[in-house]
Amino acid sequence: MDLQVIEHQSQRVLLTQQLAESYGTDNKSISYNFNHNKERYQEGKHYFLLQGNDLKAFREIHDLPNNLNKVYLWTERGAFLHAKSLNTDKAWEVYDSLVETLFQIKRGRKGVITI
Repeated sequence: MDLQVIEHQSQRVLLTQQLAESYGTDNKSISYNFNHNKERYQEGKHYFLLQGNDLKAFREIHDLPNNLNKVYLWTERGAFLHAKSLNTDKAWEVYDSLVETLFQIKRGRKGVITI
């Protein structure tokens, strides 16, 4: 699977769709997981929520559907919490790969990561 590298506030992040595809699930499962474990997630640490002007500015750089009124960007720690909560073999396998590739490559390098 190829993941487009996305950075926000000098951190590599994943869109919900990227996280879902990586973990072999769908957006609904990621959203359900997040909503039922919300007390475990901290904005700015595990995820960034983009809305309004922040989303508009992000959309100018990244190709996103126009019908979204908010976008979650998942940090390395947020990806880890999802792997733990989803608790599937695929989620743990992909998390390990994400840590070794996407989140560990020097900042400033752009491109596509294959996992």
